[in-house]
Amino acid sequence: MTRMTSPAPDQDVALLPPHLASSGAKGRLLATSVELFSARGYHGVSVRDITAHMGVQPSSLYAQFPSKAHLFTELVFVANEEIRTRLRTALLSAGSEPEDQLRVLVRDYVDFHATYPLLATIGHNDLNVLSGRSLEQVATSRKDAVELMRSVILRGNDLGVFDCADPWVAVAAIAGMGIRVATWYLPPGHEEAQSQGYADAVRSWMGPERSFEDIKTTISEYAVRIVGARTAEG
Repeated sequence: MTRMTSPAPDQDVALLPPHLASSGAKGRLLATSVELFSARGYHGVSVRDITAHMGVQPSSLYAQFPSKAHLFTELVFVANEEIRTRLRTALLSAGSEPEDQLRVLVRDYVDFHATYPLLATIGHNDLNVLSGRSLEQVATSRKDAVELMRSVILRGNDLGVFDCADPWVAVAAIAGMGIRVATWYLPPGHEEAQSQGYADAVRSWMGPERSFEDIKTTISEYAVRIVGARTAEG
């Protein structure tokens, strides 16, 4: 599901994690592409769309990437690699209890999708565009992220603190909650006309008093219930 927003790269919005953002022509190209691909999807954006939005010639894109597909593939990989890295780092800081580990993993997963919703949108859509080595790399990143969460659930089952009959389905359900955050949580400056209606509706359903920290906590608590955490029962 792509976002129906109008690109606005001049606005102060985090499009890429700081350590992945770059200055100069490549940085502008990546930022503009995040805006356009997240709004229109891969097939709805042409090379001329990207370069025209930047006010440059198509040759400027080809100086950085062999094709639109290569540019899109890099963004998909960046998104999924960032998720994998964040989950690995989170797990190292989570202690040894499976419940604590799962909560931390879910909070960091949700946080990524809220902090970089446009990049996250690209990371989960139009994956059929990928092929060959690029597809293998992205698939590896995604599988590793799944295995991190699944391994925590399996260990919780082994220790008797979780009662999860199908860890694969549990991970899919938990990941789905996080992914959906990127469809309604908009950073400041991106409440565009067509998206604003849905985003505002969700905020009204939740109530103005709900902070994002509260939302992350709530989703993480749902996650431990999904896996049948003993302390979450009753």
